[in-house]
Amino acid sequence: MKPALGYRWVLPLSQWQNIPAGELLLKAESTIINERLQYCFGQHLLKVGALSCDVQTPQSLINHQINLNSEYSRSSNVGVVSEFDEMAFQSNSIDAAVVSHVIEFCADPHQVLRELHRVLLPNGNMIISVFNPLSFLFFNKLWFGTQFRQFRQGRFFTIGRIKDWMSLLGFEVIDEQSLFYSRLGQSGQELDLGTWPKLVKSIMPWASAVTVLTVKKREWPLTPVRPRLRYKTVFNPSVGRPSVNTKTSG
Repeated sequence: MKPALGYRWVLPLSQWQNIPAGELLLKAESTIINERLQYCFGQHLLKVGALSCDVQTPQSLINHQINLNSEYSRSSNVGVVSEFDEMAFQSNSIDAAVVSHVIEFCADPHQVLRELHRVLLPNGNMIISVFNPLSFLFFNKLWFGTQFRQFRQGRFFTIGRIKDWMSLLGFEVIDEQSLFYSRLGQSGQELDLGTWPKLVKSIMPWASAVTVLTVKKREWPLTPVRPRLRYKTVFNPSVGRPSVNTKTSG
């Protein structure tokens, strides 16, 4: 297993067009994200990354939405410029977050997830979408050409490994949805292989190209519990009274 910490800097994705079938993927993920945001409440919604900023969320019940992106992004739809591993927000200040394909294109995905855990309020929700390496995306990684070169430079992690990271940080996975069980075509749409995607989904449900996870930050404070029974202690020495030996002189 390769370590998550990478020593090679990767440019984050700035447009959905940099992904094979990006427009189709944006539409599918937007539907799921808007559906999950109907169960998120609060005052502040954070969108992390250029791809998340492009996701339109009209069904969100949170009015104040913040678009965060790094200084290397070329997107103009940005409200706050900050690094993903050092976000310019106070701890416990965000109610919900949308993270679309960010941890695959950063050097330290652990630190990014730790920062998201820090800024989220207790019981706050995070909707994160990731690519699945155990899918037909493997063929897209082998494609030789200048198109989608930035996409092929990403490091994809298995869904089980990402769930372990979430559990370690204190997140609870409350929803998981999978998308695209066939290869994402280079021409900008999913390859139509007839009944092949349905067959793959029934036989190998873990082989989806994209997975959208909805996790909730859990915090259980340690509350001291008083004992119900109170015992009255009694001092009971082992020696009652010292013995005195008296000798009479004759």
